[in-house]
Amino acid sequence: MYTVIKHRRERVQAVDEVVVLERIELIARLGICYESQAKDKDIALIWISELAGEMKTSIAPEKAEVIRQLSTIS
Repeated sequence: MYTVIKHRRERVQAVDEVVVLERIELIARLGICYESQAKDKDIALIWISELAGEMKTSIAPEKAEVIRQLSTIS
């Protein structure tokens, strides 16, 4: 029973992550539109930053460690 609940929770989390990434993609596309005003682009960048911050805090500890290690490689 616990395994089933755990897998469902992981699937829901994966769907939530995909939704956030789709929002980031949409905002980025709207922000780079040639008709966008400077203020609109600034707002889009702020939203992207906020969504990315939320994604960072929701990353599982084991994934966070891998990302940390990758970020040190330059």
